[in-house]
Amino acid sequence: MGIVIREARPGDRPALVQLMGALHEFESAFEENRAGAEAAETHLAWVEKSVAELGGVILVAEVDGSVSGFVAYTFEEDPGSFVRPEYRQHALIWDISVAEAARGQGLGQALLRAAEEAAKAAGICEMRLYVLEANTRARRIYEEAGYRSYERFLAKRL
Repeated sequence: MGIVIREARPGDRPALVQLMGALHEFESAFEENRAGAEAAETHLAWVEKSVAELGGVILVAEVDGSVSGFVAYTFEEDPGSFVRPEYRQHALIWDISVAEAARGQGLGQALLRAAEEAAKAAGICEMRLYVLEANTRARRIYEEAGYRSYERFLAKRL
């Protein structure tokens, strides 16, 4: 299997919408507040706009010439002075998705590594991400990649 990781191009958009839709459908199966695939187009547009405004990248993974995964991240900074200056600027992964047919082949790990390497080359010393508590598969993948629990974000439905 030939994997190529590169920055997304305009022609990749249909594949990105499909991958975003698959991510939405997957998450909506265990989190009731998640929109399904119908929100993929508008959510992707919001992510693209945020990446452009904040600085960041959308990387795609091609498998044998076909876009089979992506990761989107931005560069952000903690406000205030509660975090030491050298750690305030960080990269934040917004979304990552791998096509069902390409799962289990290390594509997600390859996307994470590529994002980490690019962020490090940009002078960033920390990569962060949010993961749904109920998404045990994603949590396992992130932990295997060296991510650890940093904060806990709690919610209460009213």
